[in-house]
Amino acid sequence: MAGPRTPLLRPDSYFERHDDSPPFAHAAAAVALVTIVTAGGLAVFLGEFAAALDVPITVDNPAYPGEMFCEDSMFDDTPAGCSEPKEVERSLGALVAEELSWLPPAAVVLVPVFWLVQGGVLHAASALADGEGAFADTLAVAGWGMVPSLARLLGVGALIVYRLRTTTVPGTPDGAIDALRAAIGGVEAVGLLAALVVAIWAGVIRTYGLADARDHSIGTAATIVGVLTAIGLVFELF
Repeated sequence: MAGPRTPLLRPDSYFERHDDSPPFAHAAAAVALVTIVTAGGLAVFLGEFAAALDVPITVDNPAYPGEMFCEDSMFDDTPAGCSEPKEVERSLGALVAEELSWLPPAAVVLVPVFWLVQGGVLHAASALADGEGAFADTLAVAGWGMVPSLARLLGVGALIVYRLRTTTVPGTPDGAIDALRAAIGGVEAVGLLAALVVAIWAGVIRTYGLADARDHSIGTAATIVGVLTAIGLVFELF
């Protein structure tokens, strides 16, 4: 009878099936999925935020060179753009989305880096407990441990999008920001609960994976993973 294809539901059977060396390529594919979904989720959130905060605001016109060039210019020829208005009306949400447009591409880089850092910390902690095994195996364990975060991302993200779409936004910038802050702020408790559930789920995966990949007892692996998970949750809270 074939064993489970992933360790998400039966980590003990999955890691035992692979003889203490979980396939690195499978874990790398899982991390790639986490990277793509995270970047895509951020892009969707920015789009939804821009649509929800579709409130006009007056800003300086980037096409206008400025008074020192147009009105008090020492040049004989008037610079191009001086006929443009000094200020233009823009959507506040679009402006914010433009300022944060670096987040999705940054996720493409940061998620794999986070994987390497997690794997390094897990490997070092295991080494202190006399663990034995290749770093690639520890990376595979750490990679699978990142997959449960998708449940939190999709669940909390869907709730935020629902709140953004159902919140009545006033026509003034300050009022609109306050309304959206109140709507999103109510999701914080759900996010913390989701973080706890995901931490436990990921912790179980890493415990069985570390025990097999690094030749630890379940108790030792659970202690290592539990301490690192608790530290991670403390950092997230603050």
